[in-house]
Amino acid sequence: MTPDSEVVLETLDLGHAYAPGRFAVRHLSLELHRGEVLGLLGRNGAGKTTTVRMLTTLLPPTEGTARVLGMDIRTGGRALRSRLGVVLQAESLDFVTVERNLTLYGFLWGVPREVAKSRAEEMIELFELEGARHRKPWALSGGERRRFQVARELMHDMDILFLDEPTVGLDAIARRRILGFLRRRSRAGLSMVFTTHILHEADLLCDRVAVMHQGRLRALAPPAELKHRYSGAREVAMSFRRPLPAALTLELARALADHGATVPTTEADPAGAGTLLRFRVEHAEELLPWLTQWVQVHGLELSRLSVEEATLEGAFLGLIGDLSEPPDTAAGFPAPEVRT
Repeated sequence: MTPDSEVVLETLDLGHAYAPGRFAVRHLSLELHRGEVLGLLGRNGAGKTTTVRMLTTLLPPTEGTARVLGMDIRTGGRALRSRLGVVLQAESLDFVTVERNLTLYGFLWGVPREVAKSRAEEMIELFELEGARHRKPWALSGGERRRFQVARELMHDMDILFLDEPTVGLDAIARRRILGFLRRRSRAGLSMVFTTHILHEADLLCDRVAVMHQGRLRALAPPAELKHRYSGAREVAMSFRRPLPAALTLELARALADHGATVPTTEADPAGAGTLLRFRVEHAEELLPWLTQWVQVHGLELSRLSVEEATLEGAFLGLIGDLSEPPDTAAGFPAPEVRT
């Protein structure tokens, strides 16, 4: 579904300091539109969970403003919370069976009795909890508990659903099922804020992605735009039908260098009798028309010309850095120096 223009959430310079001058989130300004899925991406400690807790009134901001569904998060209180759904990483489990838990949760949110019973059955089937129906949540496996948490929050009607790492601990099948359900709900008009460190999920589900690093917003755009702008150098492979002469290989290498490409590697094409040439370059698609023209001008033939697919992970790495490195002191950066 294409999100409409109605803004249902807006922040301006929102921030939270857990000690004087030590901020978990700072200067966060963004919007959420009705029917939109907004992803919050970032390394552990980037400020994603703190942001969700502020927007759902669970944590007071120490600076800036935010309005959710037209209400100030500082004063909206119960009236605001009644229109939100929240799935947090922290577990909150009760001592009644899964089936009873779901039904009671619906009752508490004002869902009519018969509707709550019917919806509980739907959630049990959707999230594959039939075998856990008569068990208490604390006795479930980790994956079952997470599925139960998400199912329970979907028992009531809401205007915005906040999901903080909703697929943590789930296998691939369970993740796919939950993401499919969330996509259907978003197409029906439900707005969502979705945090995850599984970049493929964000690419699949989100209309726009906000990349956070050390508590600050680094980029905000649709996944396709982020991939185009920040994916960095990607590999281009050219398979020539016949062996490429050394002189032409050198000429092409020099021309590619002028376009910012790496020195190409060449080898015998394992799929044919010609030469396979590889190199890496940023914004590879923009180079393809020139490459095609160069091949034609020199009377050559290609059996294949391919570009490595741009990924959200590549864009994330381009913005944030190597995920294998230890994170920075993300949740504790000092207030920036203000120059006047």
